[in-house]
Amino acid sequence: MRLIAGHHFGWWDSAGNAHRGGTGKAVRPALVLAAAEALQASPDTAVTVAAAIELVHNFTLVHDDVHDQDVRRHGQPALWTVYGTVDALLAGNALLALGLETLATHGEVPSAAVARLARCVTELCEGQSMDIAFEQRPGITLDECLLMSARKTGVLLGCACAVTALTAGADAAVVDALDDYGVEIGVAFQFANDLLGIWGDESATGKPTGSDLARLKKTLPIVRALGSEPELAELYANGVELDDEQARYAASLVIRSGARDWAESEIRRRIDVAITHVDRAVGGSEKLTALAELAVRYYRDNLA
Repeated sequence: MRLIAGHHFGWWDSAGNAHRGGTGKAVRPALVLAAAEALQASPDTAVTVAAAIELVHNFTLVHDDVHDQDVRRHGQPALWTVYGTVDALLAGNALLALGLETLATHGEVPSAAVARLARCVTELCEGQSMDIAFEQRPGITLDECLLMSARKTGVLLGCACAVTALTAGADAAVVDALDDYGVEIGVAFQFANDLLGIWGDESATGKPTGSDLARLKKTLPIVRALGSEPELAELYANGVELDDEQARYAASLVIRSGARDWAESEIRRRIDVAITHVDRAVGGSEKLTALAELAVRYYRDNLA
């Protein structure tokens, strides 16, 4: 199991050869450390929280690749393509268990923080279940899609901040404000990911430009466009994956609907709301503000 998990993190390949693999953005650990600094929390405890959160995050990535049948992760073959679905899911489960154990066995972490992370996992699973169900269900509303995005992406960023605040002994108002901050950032990043799923640079995102449309995925900008573009709705209703020409045309329909402009503005709006939560929690934080702003840079830097 260690060999399989090591492959996911890019530490070594399936033959056991050590190498430097790709890594993610590490936003969640960065949030923990920045929140801990703003709250003057223990650096040692913050590192433990960051490790636990990142382990749980990687559990979701391993399972997500299986559910979506994505074949690449961080520039290398996804775990399930190398070791099979069963071993990949088991490795994901082990990462989840290790994340919860890491947090629970640290002497300075209160039980409320462990319970908060466990509750977050339930919310993550609910979000993933919604995402999978949406692929087969017609008539998805924008509110449903936003709720799914908050649960699938936002809640773990919120949890990273909330657990840090709980370990720092912060009061409920501060915990809630930092939780809200993280959720807003998560949804901003989800908007960015969804836009890149249509217009992203393949060399940066690891998947072909327009792939979300080609696969008939129902992401935030697409759901927004489906409500006002009958031609796009018809393409989706046919249930047949789109070829390159059809995907390009579908992308033009998303633009025509105003959904691209709306989604781009939502990234900015969500970041601004997140920053107000930081001000409410700790009176402002340069590092937490900078981390919020990363969603804009991430989007712009990875466009085709």
